[in-house]
Amino acid sequence: MDLIHELGELALATRLKRLSERLSTDVSKIYKESDVDFEAKWFLILSLLQKEKVMSITAIAESLQLSHPAIVQFVQELSQKNLIKSVGDKKDGRKRMISLTTTGKRTLEQIAPILTSIKAENKKWIESASANILCVLTELEQALDEQSMYQRIKLDILQQKP
Repeated sequence: MDLIHELGELALATRLKRLSERLSTDVSKIYKESDVDFEAKWFLILSLLQKEKVMSITAIAESLQLSHPAIVQFVQELSQKNLIKSVGDKKDGRKRMISLTTTGKRTLEQIAPILTSIKAENKKWIESASANILCVLTELEQALDEQSMYQRIKLDILQQKP
């Protein structure tokens, strides 16, 4: 029995998280077997820094639409692996400015062939389904941008009150 399947809509977030963890775990195994000391969860930040060069933690969080604490945790992990460096902002000493190190740039070059394979396999996997999950996710994200789940549930509960 798979309770998550049985619960259907009530376990949507859990089901999405479970799928995400499965994909991340498999990709991280590929990095490990390729002798690359890298975790799938770090890719977005490194990719963003490759594009933007230097960003604050707040700007990274806003750009990726992830929580500030999650970005702080990733930055700590990436700093420990010497993939990024953090320096104080010259204009605002409270801010930390994050950028790639030479090791971080080299690691991105090293994983480039793996990323090409991941992209190709993800494309095939997505195309094998009855609907394009990327399109569906975009639609769902846009709907939540218009009205959050909190707002939807709160409105539904208020309408049920006598």
